[in-house]
Amino acid sequence: MQNKSVSLFLKEKELLDSLFKSARREKIPVIDKETGRFLEIICLLENPKNILEIGCGTGFSSYFLIKNLKSGNYTGIDLNKERVRRAEKFIRSRFESGSLKFLGGSAVEIIRGLKGKFDLVFIDGAKFEYPSYIKSLEGKLEEGALIIADNILYKDKVFEEEVSGHDSNSVIGIREYIKYITEDKRFKSRFFDIGDGISVTEFHEKSG
Repeated sequence: MQNKSVSLFLKEKELLDSLFKSARREKIPVIDKETGRFLEIICLLENPKNILEIGCGTGFSSYFLIKNLKSGNYTGIDLNKERVRRAEKFIRSRFESGSLKFLGGSAVEIIRGLKGKFDLVFIDGAKFEYPSYIKSLEGKLEEGALIIADNILYKDKVFEEEVSGHDSNSVIGIREYIKYITEDKRFKSRFFDIGDGISVTEFHEKSG
């Protein structure tokens, strides 16, 4: 006989497997499950109070970010307004606690108009815009905030000398993002070989 915890885990797994397969079937960009669990663990350990997600899609990654959010705030942004509506409908059907906000449109423009500061940011939007995302967060990060970026290896193409075709702008954007977070002394970054690569960056206004 399964105990309650195992039963809840299996139900959750079935739900997430279904959402993941649906996104892949519709060719909607989505993080892999390992990356999702990584986000869940980070949130469980860090207990962020104000989360920003850039590129929330239909809510698969949002689930892991919000799962352990008790009384904090979450803001999800996606350029595709239909996906934002789907994400909000899915998340609100699963969670009642916390303050949840879903916004459709240009992340760079939306971020500039947001009030308050964030202590955890997950970046998984358009890769060529990664540098613009991190720069738009100027003045909107709490001391010690974590910025997590997905697809930082981009199928290992960031290591290739020449990248052609539709991947070139994405690779250029990611390379510029990596340069920014590793050369700016306010940031301390680590890289993990999880999924398609993850960077975890800690922000400190006064370096050193």
